[in-house]
Amino acid sequence: SDSPRLWVFTLEARPRADSPDFVEAGGAYVTCYQKPGFADDPMRRASEFIREQGWVVVAVEDEPVQVDRDEAPNADHFDQALVDDEVYVFNQWPVEDADDQTRH
Repeated sequence: SDSPRLWVFTLEARPRADSPDFVEAGGAYVTCYQKPGFADDPMRRASEFIREQGWVVVAVEDEPVQVDRDEAPNADHFDQALVDDEVYVFNQWPVEDADDQTRH
């Protein structure tokens, strides 16, 4: 089909100790939207962006797949990434809940 597709994937991240978010946030799942061809390595580009925000990627929650708008977790974020090439949505949880979010 001709409908545009984006890379969509989810990374788990933690705020660095020097980040302003460190006091409040235990971590976050970062939903990543990227235009195909925008980055040679979509996950590395996402990791760089997340690091620029003062966070560090600790795990891959969902591997990159190319999806169209109907399959995207959020149509507005999908549309924004078509314009901006990339969108990263931080779904944070508070420090107190951090232990409950640990995956083994």
